[in-house]
Amino acid sequence: MSNKLKFKSNQILKLNNQIFLPYLIHNLPNKFETFPINSIIKIGTIIYINSNNFTPKYTQNYINTINYSNINSNIIK
Repeated sequence: MSNKLKFKSNQILKLNNQIFLPYLIHNLPNKFETFPINSIIKIGTIIYINSNNFTPKYTQNYINTINYSNINSNIIK
């Protein structure tokens, strides 16, 4: 099995069919320290947390928020 690192346009990380949500250090979710260490990846200044640590509803809302932010930032430019 080969590991494949794939970034979506909205900076969501997909690794081995698992979705990792991006967070900046000052925006980490509550109870971040209780997540298993193998579900957290740090690349540069962004911390990616496996979406399995969250409810499906939270994950979908977070992805929608990221997509909305990207749309707005593209309109402003």
